[in-house]
Amino acid sequence: MVPESKLTPRTPLNPPVNGGKQDKHPIRFSDEGIEWAAEQVVELLKERRPRVLLVSDELVALHYAEAFVQTLTRKGFEVVTSTFPPGESQKTFARISSLLDSLALEKFARDDLVIGLGGGVVTDVAGFAAAIYSRGMDWIAVPTTLLGMVDAAIGGKTGVDHPLEKNLIGAFHQPLAVFAPMKLLDTLEHRQWTAGSAEVVKAGLLAGGELWNMIAEHGADLGNWDRSAAVQIIPKSARVKIEIVAQDEREAGLRRLLNFGHTFGHALESVSGYSTFLHGEAVFLGMRAAIRLSQSLGFLAEKVARSIEEILSQVAIPFAEIRPDELLEALLHDKKHQAGKLNWVLLEDIGKAKIVTDIPPELIRETAEWLCDVAGKGTVQASGKQRIRILVLNGPNLNLMGTREPEIYGQDTYEDLVAQLREFAESHEIDLLIRQSNVEGELISLIHAARHWADGIVINPGAYTHTSVAIRDAIAAVRVPTIEVHLSDISQREEFRKVSLVAPVCAGQIVGKGIGGYLEALEELGIRN
Repeated sequence: MVPESKLTPRTPLNPPVNGGKQDKHPIRFSDEGIEWAAEQVVELLKERRPRVLLVSDELVALHYAEAFVQTLTRKGFEVVTSTFPPGESQKTFARISSLLDSLALEKFARDDLVIGLGGGVVTDVAGFAAAIYSRGMDWIAVPTTLLGMVDAAIGGKTGVDHPLEKNLIGAFHQPLAVFAPMKLLDTLEHRQWTAGSAEVVKAGLLAGGELWNMIAEHGADLGNWDRSAAVQIIPKSARVKIEIVAQDEREAGLRRLLNFGHTFGHALESVSGYSTFLHGEAVFLGMRAAIRLSQSLGFLAEKVARSIEEILSQVAIPFAEIRPDELLEALLHDKKHQAGKLNWVLLEDIGKAKIVTDIPPELIRETAEWLCDVAGKGTVQASGKQRIRILVLNGPNLNLMGTREPEIYGQDTYEDLVAQLREFAESHEIDLLIRQSNVEGELISLIHAARHWADGIVINPGAYTHTSVAIRDAIAAVRVPTIEVHLSDISQREEFRKVSLVAPVCAGQIVGKGIGGYLEALEELGIRN
């Protein structure tokens, strides 16, 4: 049994992650929005204006890329955007190859910049592409998820998955900076809060003290916390990883403590095909297994182990049927093997962790059987009602509301429409994304992206109602419940306006009720969900 160094966090909030001088690689948190992050990029680079490849997934880009890019372009930056579908399935060499193609085709130079805007998948692939293009170029991480802010974007680990093991292929490549706009967390669904909370809890168990006391008081799922308390603990927990990485950037010793809960966690992800558990959910289960092992080996007092298990067992985790033999087989492919032995991170006490290599196989099997039983039962559902997510799309000329033929379309402006939609959505706990475009292709792309996140679509296609087979086909293809609305009553207008190509593929049509039609559509979709 090989004990590891004890963790003693002692650095300020924004220390460098490479052990160099303060602010060489700043990690900054702010309870502000995406524009703040872009402004931080400008401030960091001072007078430099490198070309920027902005890497993001389609969902994050839909919400935040436009404002981020506009802020940079106003300051003189040229930005090329590369997006891909969300999800762990994108952490592949094929995705890296696509990013390298973008860099090469756009003739990016070594002194240009890659920015990863998104969750852990985005920052992993953006950082890895930057690490190997032209033998290494600068990159900046702008995490948009809780998991990204407290773990994935910090420390310079970049890479992709291999069919046999998660994160098996990659490189250590420190970001030039990490800018975490915590206001973006307000739009996360509860499950994403839960997943990110695993890394906060891990930091609390490794560091102990005030950090763990906050978790013990409020619970292990930050999604159930008061927002002000959650905003306080996020940079505190990130500081734990920053401190460790500053002392051991390339995981030669102390940094291995950050694998607490990940040994069984990664195995659970693997045997479930990376489709059942989010990473943090699997880590929650992995930490519970590590606590059980720690107690079984006599390292951790039974009373302490029981108190930790009581807190962690309250977290909502999906149900999964897993066989112990499959789980044990997955452990054999764990990249943390050294000299034929697997490194286990265990606890001697809260705030006191160590590495152990020699664990009796029968004890590992017993723990695997227990863990499969726990995963098979699942846990209580997350508390609170899930907010409905709806895309509101407006087609050509809707931006001219209030001035275009008011005798037909009314006096309300487009700004009035947006304001009333947002007011209604807030009072009904609906998350809205509102977009207007005069371009058919842009509307189609927004519909395509909605399949990854939206519970419903409200669409006023404008004149495309009567002409666009492409928009009709997009609605049919994504299979997201869609309601067509029109400010005027198209059935009482010119003959060519009476025919809607999109109506047959929509769940309903509301006409002639002005802005009220949109509100009725939102209510209808809310009831359906």
